Amino acid sequence: MNNLSWNIRGFNAQEKWDVVREKIEESACSVLCLQETKKEHVDISFIRKFAPRRFDSYDFIPSNGASRGILVVWIDSVFQGFTIDKTSFGLTISFTSRHNADVWKLTTVYGPCTEPERCNFISWFRDHIIADTDN
Repeated sequence: MNNLSWNIRGFNAQEKWDVVREKIEESACSVLCLQETKKEHVDISFIRKFAPRRFDSYDFIPSNGASRGILVVWIDSVFQGFTIDKTSFGLTISFTSRHNADVWKLTTVYGPCTEPERCNFISWFRDHIIADTDN
């Protein structure tokens, strides 16, 4: 299982989308995480601009103005994904392998640099516990 995490700034030009698509193809990943998307809304037509068609499931946290934005996209025929925590700071998804039923969790975070959001993020992060028994 390969996964790809990418930080994208100014994620709106075809040239950048093509570079992302090439990296996704090169990695042969089944789950990808994009941070700093700066997108207030995400839908499958947006995802099609940069992700191969096999990526057909997703969840996201919208941007806050010109910053933030988290997007996790996966191949549903490989992993069933279920969002178990979603805040302005992070997105946690429980993945179940369709091959062998193994379960794993992915938390993708955005850590703000300025107060008061930074302090709120640190508090959230300290309290963010995912028990092994969570599904």
